[in-house]
Amino acid sequence: MDEVVELAERLEMLIVLQWLDEGAPEDGKVAFSASTAASELDLEEGREGLLELMEALSALEERGVVQVAWPGGVGREAHVTLAHAVREDAARQFGLGPG
Repeated sequence: MDEVVELAERLEMLIVLQWLDEGAPEDGKVAFSASTAASELDLEEGREGLLELMEALSALEERGVVQVAWPGGVGREAHVTLAHAVREDAARQFGLGPG
């Protein structure tokens, strides 16, 4: 499996878990810290790890899994919105109802 695809899948699960931890808001929005995500995914510290993370995040955005907004500029905390279908699947899998 392609490294970017594998990392994107791990990142997707991390974002879904964060969404669940934040109470599974109906709008699907979660706060996203690139540096925290890179650390939680055991990526290299510094620029290289962040670039890998950004590539995986971009892959998720291209697939329609998430929408990403950087209100404070790239490198700061982002707002990530999970797609409705992803939220429905997660809600079903984790027993939260229809989604």
